[in-house]
Amino acid sequence: MVNKKETSRSRITLAISLIVTSFLSAFFLASFSNRGSDYWVVTHDVSVGHQLAIGDLELRHVDLADSATLYFPVGEDPLGMVTTAKFQGGQLLSRINTTNNGKIMATSAVPISIRASDVAAGVLAGEQVDIYWVIDSQNGELPIEPVMILGGITLLSFDGKNKNFGTDASLTVAVEETQVLHLLHATTHGRLVVVSAHV
Repeated sequence: MVNKKETSRSRITLAISLIVTSFLSAFFLASFSNRGSDYWVVTHDVSVGHQLAIGDLELRHVDLADSATLYFPVGEDPLGMVTTAKFQGGQLLSRINTTNNGKIMATSAVPISIRASDVAAGVLAGEQVDIYWVIDSQNGELPIEPVMILGGITLLSFDGKNKNFGTDASLTVAVEETQVLHLLHATTHGRLVVVSAHV
C-alpha cells in the first residue's frame, strides 16, 4: 500500500512539474518574441530625392537592439521627408539617409525618348548622367552652342535594345521637380544628348 501511495504522489509531483515547466517555457518564449518594436520600412524601391508619401512605407516588427536610434519607430511620422540615398523594397528607413531640409528638392521620374545614337555607350541604370540640349543648324543658319541643361542626375532606367538599329531609346531620369518643365521644354525643339558623368 505504501508503495502505491508513493508512486501516486511521485506521478502527481512529476505532472505538476511538467505543467509548471510548460508555463515557464511559454512565458519565456512570449517574452523573447515580443522584444523589439515596430519600425518603418519602404514598400518598394525608392530613388534619391523622393519625397515619402502614403504607400511608400509600412510598419514591420523588428528587434534592432543598440541600433534602434538609427531608424524611425512607429511613434514618428516620416511622411514628407526626402530621401538622400536609394532604398530597396523592404529596407528599413534610416535617419541618416532622409532629410526634411528644404534645400534638398524632391525629384520626379521623367520619361524621355531620344535618338539611340545620342546616348553614351555603356551607360547603365543607376548611373549619374549629364543631359545636353543640341540644336542642329539647318538652311545655313548660324550654329548654336550646345547647352548642358541638367548635370549629375540619376538615370533610373534605360532601354537600349533598339540602339543597334538607330531608332529611339527610352529612358527615365530623376529630375528635381523645379526642373521637370525645363527638361520637357527642351524635348520640343532640337535634340537631347545623354553623356556619362563618370567614365
